[in-house]
This record gives sequence, C-alpha cells and structure tokens, in this order.
Amino acid sequence: MAKYLSADELYRYLHISKRKLKYLLENDYIPCIDTGKKTHRFLIKASDAKEFKRRMDTEAEFLSELYGQFNSDIYKPRKKLIEPTPENCAAFQDFLTMKWADYPDALPTKLAAELIGCAPQRVGDWMRKGVISSVSVGGMRYCGKAEFIAYCASPEMLRKPGVEKYRELIAEFLCMTS
Repeated sequence: MAKYLSADELYRYLHISKRKLKYLLENDYIPCIDTGKKTHRFLIKASDAKEFKRRMDTEAEFLSELYGQFNSDIYKPRKKLIEPTPENCAAFQDFLTMKWADYPDALPTKLAAELIGCAPQRVGDWMRKGVISSVSVGGMRYCGKAEFIAYCASPEMLRKPGVEKYRELIAEFLCMTS
C-alpha cells in the first residue's frame, strides 16, 4: 500500500504556499485523490510528491507559466537604471554631494534614511556592520555625510536600487547627465 501525504504535509515538503498548492492540486499539476471533504480534502502519493519536488528542483522551466501568479505584487522585471561603473559611481557621488550640500556634515540616522527613502533601521544596520562609521552623541547616532554619500554611490547600492526614493535620485541624476 502506498503512503499518502495530506495537503498540509505536502506544502511544507515543497516549501510553497497553501494557496499555490491548492491551485496545483485542483488543476491536476500534482496527481491526487480528491475526497470532496471540507477538511483533509486531498491525498497525495508520497512517490508523486517526490517526483514533483524533483522536477521543481531540477527543471528550470517547470511551472514557469505560473510565475508571479501567487505573489502579492505582480512580477515586473526591474530595468537596470544605471550601470555601476567606476565613472558612473563617481559622477553619482558628485551629484549627491551637490544635492545634499545644505545638510550637516554629521547626519542623524533618521535624516540619512529619509534622504534615500529607506527605514532608519537599515542605516542603523549599515552602521553596526561597519559599512558606514557612526558616533553616538546624546543618545542619537550620527554618520558622516561624505561616507554616507560614498556608500549611496557605491556599486553595491547602484546594483540593487530597492526603494523608490533612491530610484528617483538615480533617475534625476540620469536626467541631468543626458
């Protein structure tokens, strides 16, 4: 007699959401027995589960037609805004230096985060990791503006411009250089 898995066991085994698993079972992507019950509705053979997982792990195009269907956000491949070459990094650094010239040389964590539109915790993480040096004065943490600008213009940051405000800064820079 074959060993069967419940849907609850299967979604954990496959590392997918319950919603995606339900879709896969109801649309015959995974062979199963539909008992019609409200709870414990599906029974899946262990061998079928193993074969499905093997295909997920080894076949690059497997289930590609469903890509993005189960995300909360529609999948949109992001176009690279700027190539992080040394020249572009230096030019973007000069742009940020001019744009933020009126700000103090020591930026509080909250202000630094607002300048690029990220959470203050992210700037705090950079400080703790030593990416940006910081100093605490009167219970507030400050980072050097020049060092912060250098990191914002680094290839690491330009490769993954995650937050919208940072992407807008890059777009503004590109408009000025065009």
